[in-house]
Amino acid sequence: MKTIRFLSVHEMLSLNPNSRLADSSSATPLLKLVCPNLVRLDRDMTLQPDLASSFTVSEDSREFVFTLRSGLRFHNGRPITIESIASNFQRIFDSRVGSLLARDFASMESVEPIDSEKIKFRFSEPFPSFLFHLAGRCHIADDVWTQPVGAGPFQVTDWVRGSYLTMKRFDGYYNPNQPVADEIKVTWAPQATDRIQVIEDGAADVVEIVPGGAAKSLQERGLLVTEATASTRKLSICFNCAEPPFDDRRMRQAVAYAVDRDNLVATFLAGFGSKFDSAYADGSPWYVNVEPIVKDLEKAQLLVNEAGYSSGVTIKTVTTNVAPVPKVAETVAKDLAQIGIKLDVRAFDDPLWWPLIYIDTHWEMAFQGMGPRSHPDFLFGREFVTGGAFNPTGFSNKRMDEIVLSARQSISKTEQAQYYREAQEILREELPTLPLYSMDILGGWRPGVVNYRPHPLQYWELADTALE
Repeated sequence: MKTIRFLSVHEMLSLNPNSRLADSSSATPLLKLVCPNLVRLDRDMTLQPDLASSFTVSEDSREFVFTLRSGLRFHNGRPITIESIASNFQRIFDSRVGSLLARDFASMESVEPIDSEKIKFRFSEPFPSFLFHLAGRCHIADDVWTQPVGAGPFQVTDWVRGSYLTMKRFDGYYNPNQPVADEIKVTWAPQATDRIQVIEDGAADVVEIVPGGAAKSLQERGLLVTEATASTRKLSICFNCAEPPFDDRRMRQAVAYAVDRDNLVATFLAGFGSKFDSAYADGSPWYVNVEPIVKDLEKAQLLVNEAGYSSGVTIKTVTTNVAPVPKVAETVAKDLAQIGIKLDVRAFDDPLWWPLIYIDTHWEMAFQGMGPRSHPDFLFGREFVTGGAFNPTGFSNKRMDEIVLSARQSISKTEQAQYYREAQEILREELPTLPLYSMDILGGWRPGVVNYRPHPLQYWELADTALE
C-alpha cells in the first residue's frame, strides 16, 4: 500500500461540512480532498470545473448554471443528483448547522433543476464572487452529520483526535487516473521544533508548512525539497474596538507606531514573507499602496498620553499556541512596554482557539493568524463589516459596510477594485487590526515524492501526488 504521510500544522475542530466549527483554515484543506464542490481554484487561482463539467454565468451575475459530470457518486455509493446538490444548500440555511455561508449566500433566491444534469442558482442581486465562495470554504457532501462523506479523491476512514487522521483512495472518483496514492495519513505538529524533529526522523513525506528558519538546512542535508508560494496568509494584532482602551483610535495608532515590524519580519520569517500596511501585501492583485506605518516611539507615547493612559495600562491579550505566534507576542510585548502598555498574554491550543477563543470569548487584544481568502468579498465581508462572522473586534464603519455591499454587487472588475481600494484606505486610517506581516506558504516534501506543490490557498492537492 502506498501511504503518503502528511504533516500538518494543527488539527481541526470539526469536519462537519459547511458548519461553523469546520469553517477554518485547518479543516478546509482536508474537506477539499474529501468533499469538493462544483468548481475549484487551481494553483494559478483560476476557476476550474470540479464536480461540474462546465458552468455559465448570466451577464448580470444573478444566475449560475452548472452541468454535472456523469456518473458521480458519493463515497457511500449513492449517486450525486441535482437534488442532492440542492439539499446541500438547503442545509446551509438550517439554523441547526450554524453555517457561516448562510450570510454569505443571503441573496440566494432559488436552487432549482433544469434537467437531470443541470442545476441553476438564482440570486436577488448580482453576486459575481459566488464561484469564489463555492471554491473557497463551501463543500458538497451527502446527508450526514457525523462524518464527511463526499465525492473527492479520498474518503476519511479514521480520526483519532490528537493523534492522526487517515484517508483512503476512493476508486469511484471521477478522474480515473487519480488519486495515485492508496492512503493519506495526517498528523499534526503546531510547534516548529516538533515539525523539524518529525522531518529529521524521516516520518513525513509531505509537510504543509516548513519552519522558515530551518528550510535551508533541511534542504542542504537532503531531507526535504521546499517551495514557497505567495498567499494572503497574515498575522495581525486585532483590537477590541468596542471597549476601552482600544475604542479610542489613538490607542490603536499608538500600538502601530510602537511595534517594530521590521524586527518581526527579520526574526521570524527567514525571508518567507513581508511587512505590509493594508489588507493585502505587495504582489497581490488586490494590493493597495496606502500610507506606510513607520515605527515612531515618540509619536506612540504622545498618542497614549493624549488618550489618557500616561500612567500605563494592562491589556488582556490572547494568542494561539501555534509557532511562532507566542514568540511574536513576547516580542511585541517588549515593544509596547516602552510606552506603558503591558500585555497580559494567555495562549491557547488550536483546536479550541478557532473559533471558540478568538470569536467567542472576551479579550482586548488578540494575535490572530488568518488563512488565505479566495476573494476580497470573503475577506472584507466577514472580517470588517458590522457584525461580520470573523469580526470579534466589534469594528463598525458605515462607509465600510456600504463599500463591501457595493463591491459584492458590482459586475465591473474596475469598479470592484476601486471599492476595495477605498476599503483598505479606511482600514489604514481606522486600524481595527494591525497587520504585522504576510506569510508565504512554504511547503516541503522529501526526495522521492513527485507532483506536490503548495497551493496559494493552502489546499492540500494530493490527488496526483505519488511516492517514487
